[in-house]
Amino acid sequence: MKRILTLALAVLMIAGCAVSFASCSKDPYKDLTYVDLGLEREYFGIAFRSGSDLTRKVEDITLELIKDGKLAELSEKYGVGAVGKDEYTPKADACSGSTDFAEIKAKGKLVIGITDYKPMDYQENGEWVGFDADYARLVCEKLGVTAEFREIDWDNKLLELEGKTIDCIWNGMTITEAIENAADCTQPYMYNTQVAVIKKDMADTYKDLASLAGKKLAAEGGSAGETVIKENATLAGGLKAVTGQTDAILEVLSGTSDAAIVDLTLAKALIKK
Repeated sequence: MKRILTLALAVLMIAGCAVSFASCSKDPYKDLTYVDLGLEREYFGIAFRSGSDLTRKVEDITLELIKDGKLAELSEKYGVGAVGKDEYTPKADACSGSTDFAEIKAKGKLVIGITDYKPMDYQENGEWVGFDADYARLVCEKLGVTAEFREIDWDNKLLELEGKTIDCIWNGMTITEAIENAADCTQPYMYNTQVAVIKKDMADTYKDLASLAGKKLAAEGGSAGETVIKENATLAGGLKAVTGQTDAILEVLSGTSDAAIVDLTLAKALIKK
């Protein structure tokens, strides 16, 4: 009798584990989709402190990587839109009086400010991977230093840069007038736009900007998505600022926000249409 009970218990445990595994392996974003809002294309760049000699050095290396086809390989791997050689011309001043490059060489590393943002920077098996993470390692290899990734509060990215807790901001950063006024930016290496993430069963309701008027809209604080909401008369007033873009998407999943305004690159990486 004991043997029968033991076997029965084992079968139940195996069945329970199978159900648990199936549940865990399900796509958490399967009930979501995203909508093109018809907004202008944005461009990603890397920000260094004003007057840094690193800006031009990284631009020159980036052009090498584009010509060698390395950025195109990463673009294909992560499904993002890196620019081609005809779209990239280094323009930053050499800033020969700057000591930034000498300082990172002396410490042997470039400290890179990032957030968890798939497909640009995210973790797999405890290691940062993604388009920007891989791109940064290629650049650092040519600079002769190690890439060190440091998670930051995106709202405070410029304060972190100015305070020298990081050496650059390199995380799918949209080049804006505010950024350019406070730091030196490389030429754009990728293009992007903002989309609205919604529940699939609301796809017939939320089709464009006009349909999102008066709705609760989540966006990462300090992001391009937040700027879109604040500066668009149709969306103004609906903003709920959260810590990260994935947090904005979770707002939609939980039903506390009607839509999340996020980068197309992130939406494409997480959501299967």
